[in-house]
Amino acid sequence: MWLNGDEGQGPVPFGLAVADMFAGANLVQGILAALVRRGLGGTGAHVETSLLESMVDFQFEMLATHLNDGGRPPRRSEYRSAHAGLAAPYGVYRTADGYIAIAMTPIDRLADLLQLTDLGAFAGAPRSWFTERDNIKRLIAAHLERQGTDHWLALLEPHDIWCAMVLDWQELMEHEAFRRLDMIQTVRRDGGDTMRLTRPPLRIDGARGASCSAAPAIGAHSAAIRDEFDL
Repeated sequence: MWLNGDEGQGPVPFGLAVADMFAGANLVQGILAALVRRGLGGTGAHVETSLLESMVDFQFEMLATHLNDGGRPPRRSEYRSAHAGLAAPYGVYRTADGYIAIAMTPIDRLADLLQLTDLGAFAGAPRSWFTERDNIKRLIAAHLERQGTDHWLALLEPHDIWCAMVLDWQELMEHEAFRRLDMIQTVRRDGGDTMRLTRPPLRIDGARGASCSAAPAIGAHSAAIRDEFDL
């Protein structure tokens, strides 16, 4: 599947595997809605979706803007590119020892907390937070590189600023919150080899599902299925 990218970029490939996942998630929601309808009124439903419908729905926010804003295509910021429809400071920034993500925050408030006087020119002009977002982001980025991530989090988090440390895989695995989730399991294949995989993201009645068996090899159950259904 190919979808149009940002203005000037042309079409870009989008993995079919991702489209499959979105279509599956939408189908589950439709099935659950049909089950609720059957439970309430005794009548079920025939639920359908497709990869294209699911990918269009995934882009609903930008498409809604496109349809109601004169048909203009979305245009991401050139610096610290993040959400095409959001103003500064939305983005990910390098610090002295890592990265920090900062979401929607009034520039005047951020300037005060970071003691970044260079943002003063934009403090009273909310419209500029979008039209001048590249310049604003450059000022923020240069300032944040002077201290480590923990320093900035200690300044911002007590004031309910939407921010977070950006973790790499190893940092994620070592993080206390991830360890408490207990999302890693070891499964065994038919040949005896083992693999470490993630566990399901759902907990039912407080318990997370687990399995010690890996996915079967192609055709592993074919003979049993033929015997069961006399094929």
